[in-house]
Amino acid sequence: MKLLVAFVALLAACGLVRAQDDGMPFGPIGDADIDRLQEFAKKFDFDLKGEMARVYCCEKKVDEDALARVFIFSRQFNVLDKNARTYGQIIYSSLLRIGEVAGVDYYVKILDRQPPDVQQRVRDFLYYPNLKIPKEHRKKAEEETSRAYPTLFPKGFQFGRNDPIFAKKT
Repeated sequence: MKLLVAFVALLAACGLVRAQDDGMPFGPIGDADIDRLQEFAKKFDFDLKGEMARVYCCEKKVDEDALARVFIFSRQFNVLDKNARTYGQIIYSSLLRIGEVAGVDYYVKILDRQPPDVQQRVRDFLYYPNLKIPKEHRKKAEEETSRAYPTLFPKGFQFGRNDPIFAKKT
């Protein structure tokens, strides 16, 4: 729990999330949103709820293959609509939860084994909350986040690069 609190505090201090976000930088997400996303996933023969249950199968163990499949599912989004925002919140929460149990670097190692487009897309979802702060403060927030979590947004990371969902959001 200490990592979760520290990470959210760091993100808030950097302006990546606002205090009123309560750890939900993609907006309030409820059961109906998750059910809608599950129905969307079924169109691609993907059981998002089942995969997320496998990700968190055990108290101190992560099913890396299931998390990889959840990462790869990110390819199904073409616009930042309600389903994409719900997915973004799931990814954001997975970083916090897995980071707490196994460390952010462990999470990033799973991400780094994915194809480049999937790595970019997932990092874009994780970076997106940074866009909520004014542009004049973003550089400082980016620097602080990069210092604290250098593997999450490695040197050379460019938000929205070749990503149709996020390319025009900067």
